[in-house]
Amino acid sequence: MLDADMAQVVLIGRDWQFRALLRAQLLEEGLEVEAYESVATAWLTLEGSEPLPSLLLVDLSASEGPSRDAEQFAAWAPRIPIWIIAGRSLITEKQLAGKGFELVLFRPVDIGELVEQIKRRVEGGSRSPRC
Repeated sequence: MLDADMAQVVLIGRDWQFRALLRAQLLEEGLEVEAYESVATAWLTLEGSEPLPSLLLVDLSASEGPSRDAEQFAAWAPRIPIWIIAGRSLITEKQLAGKGFELVLFRPVDIGELVEQIKRRVEGGSRSPRC
């Protein structure tokens, strides 16, 4: 399960290529990373999990129900820093605003820059302003 001494990132998203590439780069940077294709599988793992991850990154861009998934993750936002990646055609900024997500990004996303942002976030522990 989760190592209490190591910054851990949990990736969730159906785009396996994006998920695999991001996971590989974060592992290369020395972060502990778990990746899940489905929201349901991620929930089963996170429920009752201690310690909670350092960061939860959710890619809603290929979600079958991005609004529904956003609502589910919003319930966890007070407990876990959550970053959302969305596709503008599936969900709007207005639908994501006020949900407590730490960061909302829209596709296309530069993976190299995203890796740097994630490293700064989990290594520094500082929180970004809530969306």
